[in-house]
Amino acid sequence: MTAVSILRLCESGRLRWICSSSSIFTAGLMFLITGCGGGGDAVHRVPVAGTVKMDGQPLESAEVSLYAEGEARVSTTDKDGCFQIPGGAQALKYMVVVSKFEGVGTVKLDSAAGMDAGQLQAMQMADGSGKTASAIAKQLVPEKYSSREKSELTVVVPLEGTQSADFDLKSN
Repeated sequence: MTAVSILRLCESGRLRWICSSSSIFTAGLMFLITGCGGGGDAVHRVPVAGTVKMDGQPLESAEVSLYAEGEARVSTTDKDGCFQIPGGAQALKYMVVVSKFEGVGTVKLDSAAGMDAGQLQAMQMADGSGKTASAIAKQLVPEKYSSREKSELTVVVPLEGTQSADFDLKSN
């Protein structure tokens, strides 16, 4: 039975259940073809990786934060100063903040759990010792790189992503 035959039978009132079944089938097929959830609302992220050095030496255990309008991504450098943004980032221009603390005691930075440098300082202030965050942990990266308000670092993430988001910081 062709679609034209079914259409004629539907118009004549015969085989009303075929019309209903074919309508349901067509609606289901359209749903599968177009997908669900609003179509183009998904955020497209691309791989972003690089290295951080200070005075030419790899900066181990530094937090690398990327900030753009409506987007913030964080990673931590390894022993070679390399980082990779978990889940990637959108193809945008980002302001970059790099921070590393010395003397953080038992409270450690956990970027995988979403902890940033500000949260680390707050936790350290609440450690019960009565010491301020600056007495517990010392920022090793100059403010022109480690402050969100003053950072001079930027990176443009291209549509294909990048493996060379590299930063060579100067300690003075």
